[in-house]
Amino acid sequence: MTTDSLAEPQDDAGPRRLGSLRWRVSVAVPLVTIFIVAVVEWSLGGYELLHEGLARTGWLVLLLSAAQLLLIEVLMLRPLQRLAAGCEAMESAPVPLTPDAAMPASGLTAELDRIGHAMRRARGSLWQQDQDVRELKRELAQQRHLLQEAHAALEANQRELASLARVDTLTGIANQRAFDEALRREFKRAQRLRGLLSVAVLDLDQFKQFNQTHGSAAGDVALQRVASLLNDRFKRDTDLVARLGGEEFVALLPGFGMAEAQGVLETLREEVRALRLPDGHGDLTVSIGLAAFSPAHPYLSAQSLLQAADEALYIAKHAGRDRLSLAA
Repeated sequence: MTTDSLAEPQDDAGPRRLGSLRWRVSVAVPLVTIFIVAVVEWSLGGYELLHEGLARTGWLVLLLSAAQLLLIEVLMLRPLQRLAAGCEAMESAPVPLTPDAAMPASGLTAELDRIGHAMRRARGSLWQQDQDVRELKRELAQQRHLLQEAHAALEANQRELASLARVDTLTGIANQRAFDEALRREFKRAQRLRGLLSVAVLDLDQFKQFNQTHGSAAGDVALQRVASLLNDRFKRDTDLVARLGGEEFVALLPGFGMAEAQGVLETLREEVRALRLPDGHGDLTVSIGLAAFSPAHPYLSAQSLLQAADEALYIAKHAGRDRLSLAA
């Protein structure tokens, strides 16, 4: 076997290794790019955005991979190819015994410097991409936190609005909407259980004249005092007092028949008459209409029960005011 035959595989080893390196880079770069792009797309929009923009993601991966492969080819593989060719030439050429033998070493050093510089640039680019991804994740986390805070504030506002929609702003007791819902609910329960349910409609007597005489501010105070008195009188969990509007109030009394409700309301009427307002303003009186549901005296609907109480109030007003009238 000759010396040339032994050297031939060594001559082919460099190109084979370089080709293998180029093939591995060609495979690794797209895979790394796919991973980075998928992480960024997932961070931005989750699985839906990644799935919907699959074609766009594919083109982005293709373009980034091609750009990185071109950069690696120009800055790394071609210099390595030239370096390998130079090394092979140096190995195959006879080593001169003159001082000029130091020249190839300087060229090799320069080539190695260029390769090192290219590798540092590549590492710097990858580090910058990693920093950009980290910064993007931090921004997304901050935006997510702000979104959660905004959502919590919105829910609190919605709860507050829902509460305001069921509360009278002047007196702080329930409004007509809350009363209508409670009346339907309690009427169905009384029908189902064959129980008792009383409804009383109360109207302050000559309240418009009171406002004209003492002013609307005093009228507002009077309404607030009456609402507070109703709350103090009807304290059961099932009781509900509400302001229907203007100077008209209503009391819903589950479990009370006509006789029980009549006694409580007569006491309330006397308490309203005895109520003293600030600055020595005049006395107030109230007219009351009362209707009661019972198995012996049923009503067809909640609305008919409320209408009966209204009609009883009308009778009390036209009978001289400051009195309690019972529905027939």
